[in-house]
Amino acid sequence: MTPCRPLRALLLLVVSLCCTSCIAWRFIGHGAEGIDDYETFPTDTVHRGTDRSFRFVEEHLPMLDTLRLPTHAGREPMTLAETIDALASSKRASGGLVVVRNDTILFERYCGAIRRESHSTIFSISKSITSLLVGIALDKGVIRSVDDPVTDYLPELKKRDPHFARLTVAHLLDMRSGIRFEENYGANPFSRMARLHYGRNIPRQLRRLKFDAEPGAHFRYSSMATALLGVLLERAAGRPYADLLSEWVWQPLGMERDALVNLDDRHHRTPKAYGGISTNCRDLARFGRLYVHDGVWEGRRIVDSAWVARSLSPERAARNDYYTNSWRSVGWGLGRYDDPNEAMTRIVAAGYDPARLRTVYEGGEWRISAMSDRFYALGVGGQVVYLCPEKKIVAVFLGDNRVCEYQFLFDDLAAYL
Repeated sequence: MTPCRPLRALLLLVVSLCCTSCIAWRFIGHGAEGIDDYETFPTDTVHRGTDRSFRFVEEHLPMLDTLRLPTHAGREPMTLAETIDALASSKRASGGLVVVRNDTILFERYCGAIRRESHSTIFSISKSITSLLVGIALDKGVIRSVDDPVTDYLPELKKRDPHFARLTVAHLLDMRSGIRFEENYGANPFSRMARLHYGRNIPRQLRRLKFDAEPGAHFRYSSMATALLGVLLERAAGRPYADLLSEWVWQPLGMERDALVNLDDRHHRTPKAYGGISTNCRDLARFGRLYVHDGVWEGRRIVDSAWVARSLSPERAARNDYYTNSWRSVGWGLGRYDDPNEAMTRIVAAGYDPARLRTVYEGGEWRISAMSDRFYALGVGGQVVYLCPEKKIVAVFLGDNRVCEYQFLFDDLAAYL
């Protein structure tokens, strides 16, 4: 006899309470992912160093108090201060924004729980930081080549699926893994994303992975790819992810505060390399500054310039859905056309580099976009690290405002600076 609905609900509640380690219970108990995720999960500490020789100059630019920019969210143009203050009406009511040009902070503002010194979970900006660690690991010989198969470092995966032997480090960086995974952030505790985010055993999930495409065949964004990359980094180096980030990045760059890395649980201690770093606006501005200075920090090379060039390559981004080495190119739409060949001829004649053009068939038309030299790292809540290398501009937004595409706001702002 089938239990009535109230009884089934009661049974589900009892089972959930008895199985506090299950993903559904963790999902229900912790709620949706948020900028305070570091309070939810076990963490490792990324230690800052003792060198405080570098300081951003602080010189407020009055123009930025009155300049009104579109938010690309259907609202009227707002000033930077109004954009941040608008978060006060949002659910989380927290935000921070820093704009740097030529090592000078031109604008800085915070609201709600986020302050200059406070931690905030940066979600998929973590992927770009993981990419930096891979670049440094290559310099140090910890990883021999991005063309190495993952099984060179995780040989136990060979017997799990033959695709792993053809899956390379580069495939993981460029989101061309072929791994079966849905990047679904909805309220479903049984989704693959929820299992990754709330699960207590990432290594077991990795061992159970399946493929629905050949590695390298096509672009498909997947946090699981970067989760695998984090495990590979630890295995290759023989050290925890947080220790590598401390020694290779946080200490050399003289970060202002320790950072945190979320772990799956206290036993496995697997880093959430795909979205589990928590830090602050100014330290992320330092991270961005390293890239606009071609991998050099105060005269010391931190990562090879070739890695920066690969990460900020408009040509690679044009071939890979705006994405390269865990960074995204700011693409400029050039219109929709019935005849792409004729349109491309006109666009190239107008001075656009054909290697930077991306053509996609969509809705019965061909959409053509041009990749720019400007790049950004993006988190699920709208968190952004924006880079404009030619003007030495770095802009950072932290908070949770999914309806505002800050990368485009910053790109409009760069035109005025």
